[in-house]
Amino acid sequence: MIKPQFSFKYGSEIYDQSVHSDIKTTVQVKKYEKSNAVEWVVWYENVSDKNSRILSEIRDIDAVLPLPEYTHEFMGNRYTEQAPKVIWTQGLVEGESYSYDDARSAEEFSYHTKYFYNNSVTYTFENGEGRCSDEIMPFFEVASLGKGYIVAIGWTGSWSAELQKQDGGIRFKAGLRYSEFYLKPGEKVRGASILVMEYDENEDRYNKFRDLMWENYTPKALTKERPGLLANLFWGSLPSDEMVNRIKRFAANGVKFDQYWIDAAWNGKKAKSDCNFDSIWADEVGDWEIKADAHPDMFQNVVAEAKKNDAGFMLWFDLEKAAKVAPIAKEHPEYFIDAGVEYLLADFSKKEVRDYYYEVLRNHIKTLDIQCYRQDFNCTPDIFWKKADEEGRRGITEIYHILGMYELWDKLIEEFPHLLIDNCASGGRRIDIETLKRSLMLYKTDYQCIFNPNPDVTNVHNTNASRLFPVTGCSTKKKMDTYAARSTYSATWGIGSYATIFHSMTDEEMKWLGSVVQEYRSIRRFFPCHFHNFGSDKLDLSSWVIWQYHDAQTDEGMIMAFRRENSPCDSASISLKEMNGEYTFTVLDDNTVFKGTSDITIKLPEKYTSTIITYKK
Repeated sequence: MIKPQFSFKYGSEIYDQSVHSDIKTTVQVKKYEKSNAVEWVVWYENVSDKNSRILSEIRDIDAVLPLPEYTHEFMGNRYTEQAPKVIWTQGLVEGESYSYDDARSAEEFSYHTKYFYNNSVTYTFENGEGRCSDEIMPFFEVASLGKGYIVAIGWTGSWSAELQKQDGGIRFKAGLRYSEFYLKPGEKVRGASILVMEYDENEDRYNKFRDLMWENYTPKALTKERPGLLANLFWGSLPSDEMVNRIKRFAANGVKFDQYWIDAAWNGKKAKSDCNFDSIWADEVGDWEIKADAHPDMFQNVVAEAKKNDAGFMLWFDLEKAAKVAPIAKEHPEYFIDAGVEYLLADFSKKEVRDYYYEVLRNHIKTLDIQCYRQDFNCTPDIFWKKADEEGRRGITEIYHILGMYELWDKLIEEFPHLLIDNCASGGRRIDIETLKRSLMLYKTDYQCIFNPNPDVTNVHNTNASRLFPVTGCSTKKKMDTYAARSTYSATWGIGSYATIFHSMTDEEMKWLGSVVQEYRSIRRFFPCHFHNFGSDKLDLSSWVIWQYHDAQTDEGMIMAFRRENSPCDSASISLKEMNGEYTFTVLDDNTVFKGTSDITIKLPEKYTSTIITYKK
């Protein structure tokens, strides 16, 4: 297990606690012996009675990760997979791609490898504009000759990482990207949390990491039987009476959800927004009063009807942002940072701001008995934080903002232990170990926002995100398309096909929806289990997608297979993982039952079709 190591400059010198006694560093450590993993976070405290010198180049991890030496037999030969390397994960891409560029959209969550050819090779990585999984995900793998480490950076703002090959291993340095500040007397702040999981060549490293995530970095309110949300979307400006009518119609047709999810446009006073693409709703962000003309009963009728059907209430906020015309922005301009763009950022570095927003949320949660709080963040905050930093304190506003957000979430969870937090940030642009331990992600990408997403982009996202994360999310808006619905199945799942005033649903479509929701309920317990991919992880329409989810505790699981629209193959033969002996298989499409072993052939005679097969001893 790696020993926690960090570094930073204090003034012009490398920090040494035995020399620089006015700055105290405290390292909080958690060890996960079962996973051969360790997490640490470093606190930096000025214990003197005067301002400190400048702390800069803070690297919350600065450690050589030992690896076996790889011998390159001949300089003219290509490097093999065994060579020292870093595997990095593509983060969220530019949102405009979702409407016209499926190839670009499908790159989200994809994996890429860079090799260390010699000791002079250095690779640097950083996320984009203040949201931690924008452009690059804060998860890395370094390996050589089958030995390796998965490293996660827990900081929901701006981070950077630098990896360099050295004799005996790879030096991994990472921390807050903007850190050049002095601390005031008695001031104490922390940096990024760091998680390092070590593995050997004979280990299933990705499922080892999934287990670590499920057991230690997943909200405590989740269970294997209910590993996430099962939510139906209503656009916020859809009148409450119509929401109630639709809930009744779902119930009459046996369509059962766990949550009724009210998205944007429920709040404010004037703007009439019909869907997320008209952007009118953004003018009301920051005004968190319920829109009285659409919801004269203040949602009480919707909450009551949801409860009749054993469903909870879920409500959206874009909490950290405000339109300049929002009442609170006019009443308390000191609560916000103005960076000269069309909206404001709430200054979470200020306690009075955090307290105000906590009370806003607390009142709504208590009044509406909210079961899931959905926090969006349609904002690139870097420019705001930079604007607010004091002279000589670059990065300090960001630190207090991010720590303030953690504090707010932790207080909510402490007061409302049942509460689930759905972490949205223009899709999944805030995914790291700090948010994962406190929240789930229904929209891991805003590609799901469009009304006609390509299912094969979605199943690429699910394939790649499932490599590390046992609890991911997705939703479908397509009707009468089982291939599309199954492509979105995940631990957290949503339906958005009956959400707005212009959406309708026939009796046939309602019957189909009931069948897929029932099917999903029957298999959802497998999604947090071990994951094995046998098909394509790219947007290749001539291929198959094949997933196995296996419960190692009960020795049962499922196979999900998709024959894409241009695939010439009508069957696929695979050898399933973690299985020994004979099993009973059930094909969910027609309930066909057969006996078999781990070697299985899946047949799909028609293109653009799918199947789900469960198995048990």
